[in-house]
Amino acid sequence: MLGKHPKGAYGEGRKGGSTLRIAIHAGGNVDQIVERCREAAVDEIFLDAASVPGFAARGHLTPEDFQPFREILAERNILVSGMIIPKPSREAVLGQDEKGCANICQTLRATGQSGIDTALFYPLDSFLHFHEYHPGRPLIIMPGEDGWNAVIEFFRQVVGVTDEVDLKLANHLWAVDVVHAIWEAVDSPNNGVTYCQGMSLIGEDPHTPIDTWSIERIFFAHARNQVRRGPCLMDHDEVPLDRGDVDMARCVQALTAAKYDGLIAPEHLGPQSMADATAYLRKLI
Repeated sequence: MLGKHPKGAYGEGRKGGSTLRIAIHAGGNVDQIVERCREAAVDEIFLDAASVPGFAARGHLTPEDFQPFREILAERNILVSGMIIPKPSREAVLGQDEKGCANICQTLRATGQSGIDTALFYPLDSFLHFHEYHPGRPLIIMPGEDGWNAVIEFFRQVVGVTDEVDLKLANHLWAVDVVHAIWEAVDSPNNGVTYCQGMSLIGEDPHTPIDTWSIERIFFAHARNQVRRGPCLMDHDEVPLDRGDVDMARCVQALTAAKYDGLIAPEHLGPQSMADATAYLRKLI
């Protein structure tokens, strides 16, 4: 069972034999996770690492803590296909919190050692301008500026761990130039990206993921839509997937046309239920 898709998968009947599959982010206890999956009609999840018993006490994940939790989920026909890594603090990224950085690295190491092949990671969320607008500067520290070398050193550490355990690091970063600068400095087949249409909130084009990232670098995908009502990152309304500034059908088609063999997870749905969102995506794939 472990490492294989559960029987009775909800993903049957995909258009044209597409290998794109639908998952959800999930956390909490086993019963809560199973209920969320039942409501969404999915059986694959990206699990919040902090939900694993023992994480809070240790500050990081271990294979010994994760394996029994994973097995219980598998008995309920839920497959953990990826791990959501806790967001690092600004201090951890800048080398000012060694323990925080070490906990991130240990959680990544344990994820790979446990046979999970993809980690969703939000490495620079603490550097985002959420309520202020700075044209061309989505992050507090940009490539080439003071502090950037520390950011790159952080990536060298975490990507080094993913290379050690052959784990795909799906970085949730929207700024295209920033991501490519990181890839140039820390080149690894495990240093990839989460394709997320939220990138339109900082003025990036969400409709050409293959040209922007390349299919080899897209390790995970989100599905979200929004309507911008101002220049700041938070100046937007979350809306259902089939309306808003993003042409979701075009985004999904770009993935299927490139034979993306991975997962897509709905998020930030506004008034739309998760069940409606997964049903909508299922029609597209």
